Formats: sequence, structure tokens, C-alpha cells
Amino acid sequence: MQNDRVVWYNPRPVTTDACRLCGNTQHNHLILKVAHWASALGVMDVAECGSCKSAWFPAMERFLVPYPDTQIILQDPDFPYYIYHYLEIVGGLDWKVSLLERLLFTPFRSVLEIGCNAGVTLDYCRTMWNADTVIGLEPSAYGVMGSRLLEVPILPQYLHEASSLQGKCFDFIYATEVLEHVADPLIFLQEIKRSLTPNGIVLLTTPRAGALNLQTPAGELLAALSPGAHYFLLSPEKLADLASQAGFAWCHIEPFGMTQVCVLADHPVTLANHVWATSRIRDYYQRKTSQTVADARVLLGHWLNYHTYTCQMGLPVEATVITEIETALQTLFDIDLAQPQGLLERVAATDSLVSLGKVMPYALPYYLYWRGGDYLPVAELLVLQGLKVDFQNLFVYDALLDKIRAAQPQTATSLYQRFQSQLKRFSNRLVRHNHD
Repeated sequence: MQNDRVVWYNPRPVTTDACRLCGNTQHNHLILKVAHWASALGVMDVAECGSCKSAWFPAMERFLVPYPDTQIILQDPDFPYYIYHYLEIVGGLDWKVSLLERLLFTPFRSVLEIGCNAGVTLDYCRTMWNADTVIGLEPSAYGVMGSRLLEVPILPQYLHEASSLQGKCFDFIYATEVLEHVADPLIFLQEIKRSLTPNGIVLLTTPRAGALNLQTPAGELLAALSPGAHYFLLSPEKLADLASQAGFAWCHIEPFGMTQVCVLADHPVTLANHVWATSRIRDYYQRKTSQTVADARVLLGHWLNYHTYTCQMGLPVEATVITEIETALQTLFDIDLAQPQGLLERVAATDSLVSLGKVMPYALPYYLYWRGGDYLPVAELLVLQGLKVDFQNLFVYDALLDKIRAAQPQTATSLYQRFQSQLKRFSNRLVRHNHD
């Protein structure tokens, strides 16, 4: 599949550029061109190796954009809202926990996560595994702010820069969607090997070259390619070869959607079958709601996620949970769900991810969806506004919109009747989503 940002070559021209992964120069082809995430930098070619079957970006160094200065970002008063957005709805626990829980984690006394973003998964390991030591590495501002809000130890460094970790080894090292960001994957894997205990285990995920095909939707292709951020997409054969070169005696690789999961060790590792993560994530959020949390909005996010995962399991929600959530909504946002017209007017005036996050928690539509009944039309309008102001960052609302509309009765609800004029004004200010 293609759109104006992803165009396949047909026929595929030969390129003499050497493969970034294996150095091969024979039978290499350009397979597609893709727009750089920074439009001013134009279009990038993607090549496929005729030998190792990996894909890479020729002349990648020309397209690199330096990360913004962390201190400048941290001084931006709007930046915390990007962290709240991440913590409330896109933290990734739904798929990461399903991988983590396939491991026999009880022997892990120390955990290192490389590229931990705001630290949600690291906090999960600390909370659910009872490891003695958990440390994250994240050079971006997300790590600095996440460390503050979740109170989890995150170093704002790359692995080779972390002098405080030199000579330290960990029972478990975890890195999701990191390998493709490094210029030399072999050196990176060798660094990990030196940081692993003799009986330790490594779990990696990285986009797979086999996902680059005409049947893959353009949006998923763009996510896998991340043009301007990723150097390559590995074939499983080349990933296994790199692991062997790095000194790992045992390697297991399997596809996982657009990406691939790789488990590395010096001994065979038993993996459980696919794990249904919902109950474990619910337990995590339940534990978080019982702990002292310095940031009141982070605590509200824990309550909202606990509510969502409880409902997903079909379990009854305790009345105290509803009380905690709605008291926090009133205190932090002046939201009274019994009188939603004020909320709707404030949301209708938003024009960005940040301005939306200032008037409501990003997880609020999920809460309203699970409450059902009269709350559904309000949830629908909030989701529509979210998709209007920032579809890229709030794309998860798209699937929620389908669920909300499927759950609503065909006749107007009492909430519509009670606040008909306010809801009508709000609706008129929206650009209707393409599901209409």
C-alpha cells in the first residue's frame, strides 16, 4: 500500500550502496521512498540487501536531526502534558507486559531498561517483580520528567555514557524499539553483553524487514520505518548473526506484528506461551493507587487505568474507585460529570494536545465509555475533539470512537435531552470525523 508519503519502486532499481548491516554490495535494490518526518528534509530511499535481506536507509547520516536540547525542553511549561499523555493512554504496557510475563522473572534481582521513555515499564518491573534494583536509561527529556513523576531511577544517558553503571551487571536487560536507532548495532549488543550477569537474559524488540511489503498499511509502514530516526530494519537472520557475533550463545527470534521479539542469553530460556496481560496490568495499577504519589494527576491516571482494566476484565468496580476518580476530576479540573456542559465548552475551545490536556485527563473518554449510558454521548464528543486537534498523538481515540458509537442506543439519551443546546453547540464546532 502507498500514499503520498510512502511510494514503492516498480521496477526496483539496483543500488551499489553497501548494506549497512553486512557490507554486501551485490544484488541490492531500492524498494521504496518515504517522506522524512521533517518535511524540509525531503524524501529518503529504503534499500533491501540481496544477501542478509535487511533493509536500510542509504546515506542516513545526511538525514539525521539532532535531538532538541533536553534542558530547553524541560523549561517549556507545556512539556509535562506530553508526559501525562504518555502515562495516561499510550504507555505501552498492554503489549510490553505480554512479552515480559513470558519470562520466568522471579530470579531477576536487577533490571536495566534501555530506552525506557518515561519509565512506565520500568516501574511495572519494580512494582510487580519486586526486583532489588531497577534502572532506566533514557537520554531524552521524557526520561527526566518521567523519573520525577513516577519516582523511578532513570539516567539521562546512553549505555556507553553511563559511567555509574560501568562494571555493574544486571539479571535482565530490556530494550524495546531501540536497536534500530543506533548506528552500529553490533557494538550496542556487545555493550549489553558486558552488562549482563552470567545467567542473565536480554529481551529486545526491533522492527522487522519482512514487514515492508505492499500489503502493509501506509500508516504502519511509516511507524516501522520512522524515516529520519531509524537506521535499518533487520531480518531475523541478520539479527541472529549479530547476536552471535556479540557473544550470545543462545538466541530466540519470533515475529510480533510489525516488529520482532528477540531473547538472548548464554543458556536456553524457557518462554511461556502468550500471556493475557490485562489482569497483571490491573494488579499493577491497583498497587499504584495504594502507594503515595507526589503528583495528584499521576495518581488520577492510575485510578483511571485501574478502572479501565477492571472493566475490561468484566469485574465490578468498587464504589470507592468512582469516588476517588470523580473527586479528583472535580479538584484538578473542575469537572462535574453530572453537569457536563462546562467541560464540553472548555474542550470545544481547545486546539492542541496540550490545551486539551489542560482541561481534562486524556484517559477521561475511556472512563466515560465504561460508565456507559448517559456518559456515552459526552465521551463521543470528547473523542471527536481529540481527533480534531491532534489525530497523530490521539490516534488511539479512533478505535475508542467505534466502541462508543456501537454502545450507544439509537434514541437520544436523557443527557442529550438535559443539555441539548450545549451539546448541539459543541457538536457544531467539531470537524466531523470520517466515520460519520
